[in-house]
Amino acid sequence: MKTLVVSDVVYNELYSRRIGREAISKTIMRELKPVEKCNIREELEQLRKEKGSRLPEVKSRLGL
Repeated sequence: MKTLVVSDVVYNELYSRRIGREAISKTIMRELKPVEKCNIREELEQLRKEKGSRLPEVKSRLGL
């Protein structure tokens, strides 16, 4: 394990983003982990703007 030196401001920001009593290292991992559903969210916004999209069609497109 490596040691990371950060400023007080960065530490306080990480500390405030913890969930419960989560370790700071876990918070960093969670914050840096890419969001897989981001593409689905973009596609939902696009489908919402299109006319004529019905819920079953949207669900089948997204694989839900």
